Amino acid sequence: QTGDPEWVRRASYDVVGQAVGGTMYQTGSPDPEPPMRAAPWIGDYITALFALWSALAGLTYARATGKGQSIDVAQYEAVHRTLGGTMLEYFQRGIVRERSGTKASGFQPLDAFQARDGWVVVGALGEEKFAAATGLIGLDPADEKWQSARTDIDSIAGIEWDALLRGWIAQRTVNEVVKAMNDIAVAAAPIMNARDIAENPQYKARGMHIEWEDEVCGRVKGIGIVPKFSLTPGKIWRGSAAIGADNDRIYGEMLGVDRATLASLREKKVI
Repeated sequence: QTGDPEWVRRASYDVVGQAVGGTMYQTGSPDPEPPMRAAPWIGDYITALFALWSALAGLTYARATGKGQSIDVAQYEAVHRTLGGTMLEYFQRGIVRERSGTKASGFQPLDAFQARDGWVVVGALGEEKFAAATGLIGLDPADEKWQSARTDIDSIAGIEWDALLRGWIAQRTVNEVVKAMNDIAVAAAPIMNARDIAENPQYKARGMHIEWEDEVCGRVKGIGIVPKFSLTPGKIWRGSAAIGADNDRIYGEMLGVDRATLASLREKKVI
């Protein structure tokens, strides 16, 4: 609602929010590869979540004071708010974060790795977890060379440690890597596609995928309620409705438009 007149008038879509908000510049492989948007439509979802909690906060204030207020949610600002320390680094030290793929900067391991039959992510954050991962791949955690490799990732030792880990993972299946890492309390998980997710026991145990009646498509199955409330569990009470499905309730019951006028508006294709 406010700001530079040239910018205020501009339209925004998810990819615009990601580009202007600053996440797209950091997403993807290093130059000369192009920046990439996060999929699917993360900028839209982030902005919707900001709008939702803001509306609930405004409702709480209105109930306490009797006063309503305008809530101004700009898509690029919602995206920008997720950048963590990016702007602190720039304002304090003049650092512009560049793209680094999935690899973390400043410590290792935190990256995607190719196993024999697929891809996994592994994250060993902190000295204790790093030592555990070092021992698992057959190296001596007490060796100062490997201790320095944790944070000095671009050193000879850091590059060698990463190569040894990748070689260890490449010789094993996804399940073998995930089990071995989790057995020593190092975070690891498969990179799952839709089929993997649908068949995953954790998703099933949590009842994450449910069926409902959709007014347009009929019986469908998709993602259920997030998060899970202990006393007031949510439910999908209606799927996507056809255009104008609530016209009678909104125009008739809430706004007082009579049936004859509604019929006329429909006939003229106004509604």
